[in-house]
Amino acid sequence: LTENFLIWVVSATYKPGIVGSPTPLQDNGRIVLEALAKKLWNVDQSWMAKRPLQKIRDTLNVQYALVSALGASFVCLELQLGGKKTSHRSLTGVALHALITLASARLIRYISFVLTVLPSQVPNCYARHFPPPPDNWKDWLLVGMLPSSRGGCNDLILSGHATVTSTIACAATSVSSNTSFSMAVWTLVALDYSIEAYQGLHYSVDMFLGGIVTCLLWQLTAPLEIEGELEQLQKEKQRKECVGGNAARAPPLDATVVAMYAVPAVLAFFILAVFPEAYVNYFAIGYSL
Repeated sequence: LTENFLIWVVSATYKPGIVGSPTPLQDNGRIVLEALAKKLWNVDQSWMAKRPLQKIRDTLNVQYALVSALGASFVCLELQLGGKKTSHRSLTGVALHALITLASARLIRYISFVLTVLPSQVPNCYARHFPPPPDNWKDWLLVGMLPSSRGGCNDLILSGHATVTSTIACAATSVSSNTSFSMAVWTLVALDYSIEAYQGLHYSVDMFLGGIVTCLLWQLTAPLEIEGELEQLQKEKQRKECVGGNAARAPPLDATVVAMYAVPAVLAFFILAVFPEAYVNYFAIGYSL
């Protein structure tokens, strides 16, 4: 909700963006990507390669691939299938580490795009996302409180998209001991960032800094991760007690236990699939309260 309001603040106070489409900054990274795309697809204009690039992105389904990689890593972590890399770690610790990293990256993002407003590369971006700024200050505040699920126009540095995907990639690859898996994950991330910059949704520096800052924060917050050694010792103790017959048997996997895990996931899917996108944020706010 705080980010949503600050996005409105920077957009509604940037007058060149309200009255028209200001000239965007020169993005050398995008220029290089456009030159490569024109050569690879043998087209005369850069916009002609946007559709095939987006098809590649959709085919690989980068975002869901990253989420799947994270889920697989969590399963391996819980079952201790990662060898030495997971023996001293816990699922709770990695999840906490990821949340602290993401929260820190988002805080830096808020401060960055509020301090310096960059012109959007999308033509008439403000008119597509926001109404004209109201004259009444109460109405002005109320508009800022309305959830905007499609983002803003001038909240560029750092990229929020980059902070989320980089956090997921850091968490997934930190658990994996397979080099090929880690390379595949970061290749998907690099491809996703390149297409995002190519399409002009972000400057290339937004994506670069979003990824680099998040990775550095992951390393910086590593000491805050809860160790899993105590849990391993407790499990080993319980296992020995079970073998000796001194402990009660674990409860069976019945319908109640399955429902406890299944209902939240089904409810979240129902909200995302059925309700209009503009109302999804209200559910997120209600859940947090």
